[in-house]
Amino acid sequence: MTKPGREALIAEAMLRDSEPELPTAEWWRGAIFYEVYVRSFQDTDGNGVGDLKGVIDRLDYVASLGVDGLWLSPFYPSPQKDFGYDITDFCNVDPHFGSMEDFVVLRERAHERGLKVLIDIVPGHTSDEHPWFLESRSGRNSPKADWYIWADSAPDGGPPNNWLSSFGGSAWKWAPTRSQYYYHPFLPCQPALNLRNPDVMQAMLDVFHFWMELGVDGFRLDAVQCLCCDPSLRSNPPSPTGESNIMVGGGPNNPFRKQLHMFDRDVPEAIPVLEKLRDAVSHYDPERVLVGELADVDSSRIAVKYTVRGKRLHAVYDFDLINAAQSIEERREILNNRALFMGSGWLMNVFANHDSMRAVSNLTGFAEEAGLRESAAKLLLFLQATLLGGGIVFQGEELGLPQPELAFADIQDPWATNLWPDFQGRDGVRTPIPWSDSKANAGFTDAKKPWLPIPQEHRQVAVSLQEEDPDSVLNFFRSLMQWRGSEPILRFGKESIHHSDIAPIIAFDRFDEQRCLTFVANVDLESRWFPLCEGDKLIQLEGCVAEASEHGVELPPLGIAAIERANSSSG
Repeated sequence: MTKPGREALIAEAMLRDSEPELPTAEWWRGAIFYEVYVRSFQDTDGNGVGDLKGVIDRLDYVASLGVDGLWLSPFYPSPQKDFGYDITDFCNVDPHFGSMEDFVVLRERAHERGLKVLIDIVPGHTSDEHPWFLESRSGRNSPKADWYIWADSAPDGGPPNNWLSSFGGSAWKWAPTRSQYYYHPFLPCQPALNLRNPDVMQAMLDVFHFWMELGVDGFRLDAVQCLCCDPSLRSNPPSPTGESNIMVGGGPNNPFRKQLHMFDRDVPEAIPVLEKLRDAVSHYDPERVLVGELADVDSSRIAVKYTVRGKRLHAVYDFDLINAAQSIEERREILNNRALFMGSGWLMNVFANHDSMRAVSNLTGFAEEAGLRESAAKLLLFLQATLLGGGIVFQGEELGLPQPELAFADIQDPWATNLWPDFQGRDGVRTPIPWSDSKANAGFTDAKKPWLPIPQEHRQVAVSLQEEDPDSVLNFFRSLMQWRGSEPILRFGKESIHHSDIAPIIAFDRFDEQRCLTFVANVDLESRWFPLCEGDKLIQLEGCVAEASEHGVELPPLGIAAIERANSSSG
């Protein structure tokens, strides 16, 4: 069968997206955010852990990247058993990270530099040391008895159903004080809130209101697929193939993979919760944004359910691209699905985050062996900056940091310690930023020992070295983002993925009614040819192919190109 040409694909996409038309005034559409994992960004008090003052000190660096804003990982009071995602007070700052005054200064100085500030909220669970849970656990007649998900034991005394924690083992823990089990989709120290209880919902809305009063521009919501669970607590069916229908972490032998997660993930009862959150945020200020992390599900196909315009999340932040297989066909299919199913919603492009491997090792590991790590890092950043949806760049990706191997003695991640050696955990991506190749602890801290070690291979690509190298990954990203800022089509333009037989090439158009730009990435260790039409011109960008013949462009291994199309008609 003959595959459609470029003009036909553009016309098809224009027709598909014509109703409803995406607004262009919303600042977050097409925005690029920089994820700051506070613990590992910059330490200023010498305790080996990054802090808010450290983020303040490095705001000029963040602004120099040309991003639209930053997202801060949790900095709230916490026992730190899951490093901030086990919260004991949603409306304060943990002393490890500083004070409320530090946060206010950070927000002010970020805004002075034109940077939006998103903060990480965990609406679905708390720490088991949170006062709410301590009261709920105290007895079935306590005022907050129904603030969490509690259930009686099964007839044999075991858990009420077969639900599993993604961290390994049962998702239920026995509480003798109530003679009941409580539900925890993650660690036992993270009991699930009962957001269907109006009092709990109001308490969470109060948290959002508190931070909006302090001037945050939006929220990244953790694990929105776990906001609610099946009210009847029905057991999940086993996977017929022995493998889950979703992509999950924790290694190939994690028992969580052996179920179809029909009743503990992505349930209909979560939708009213999202609508209440959106309503509260929009009524306070329509400019504030909700970006939801959607994991353990087929995000590309269901994101539109979570992002119905004006009613639920503004955008979804997912793992589809992080989990993309090495197969170019599968990657191209994921990108095509994202374009097809986005609808009026929005998907942020994410190649790495604090729960994944470093992107250059995860998605293009073959390039490191060939000595092309820098080219691979540039290619991934190029895609992230040009694909529809904008994106979130995890700290250090702008340096092309590779995934390090840590000794078990250095591991801090409870997920890794639970499932070792099948799963090496998340600490490799969380090691501190290497600011300097010559300073102790790479300039991250004056402490004798940082909370995680600084990999030697990261010192070799430290910020100090890349600042001085015009061809570095860092300076490539800065140049790319500066150009991106002058091209509204990359924020608001539509997209069409090429149905290309020129494997392994990823090519796609970004276009509006007046112009069409084509972006091409050769995800291969051999040179590849990409055809051009008469009058097409290469856009002269740092790191991109600069010369072409009359008929096409030769892309070197892991080469990239940007093309201004002569025929800008949408058909």
